[in-house]
Amino acid sequence: GWQVSSIFRISSGIPFYIRSSQCNVPSQFAAACIPGLLPGAKPFAQNEGSFNPGAPLLNVASFESANSFNSYLGQGPRISNFRAPGYQDQDLALGKSSHISERVSLDIRAELFNMWNWHSFVCQQFCAGTQAFVDDVSSPSFGMWTGSSSAPRNIQLSMRFLF
Repeated sequence: GWQVSSIFRISSGIPFYIRSSQCNVPSQFAAACIPGLLPGAKPFAQNEGSFNPGAPLLNVASFESANSFNSYLGQGPRISNFRAPGYQDQDLALGKSSHISERVSLDIRAELFNMWNWHSFVCQQFCAGTQAFVDDVSSPSFGMWTGSSSAPRNIQLSMRFLF
């Protein structure tokens, strides 16, 4: 009468969506100002494996200056080739069905969402690119963590009496 089920999901991070809000391109062009990554520059200011949430993840000096976007769209590619941190999650469900008599039974179930309490830097809602980090190169907090992360462990218990 035991049942076990699990869902395990792991994925690489999505490409960073770097833009500049200091964009003086006329609105008729409907274009975003995309700062290019400077040749030979490394976009990350720190190692992903030893992340310090009080310091920026991205290096602002690796991108075109935010002051150079006066009627200029930038040289950056529409999709960057460097990615945000990846995502991992595992859910588990455990259930037991017990027959008390021929016509009466009891089902007990436990469900653990994010079973290992892993935290990933993810955007929670309205995501156009990655919003777990400030992606506006003209912002003083460029590359800083916004505080968004995946949901914590959630345990749900249920019991069903069938007659």
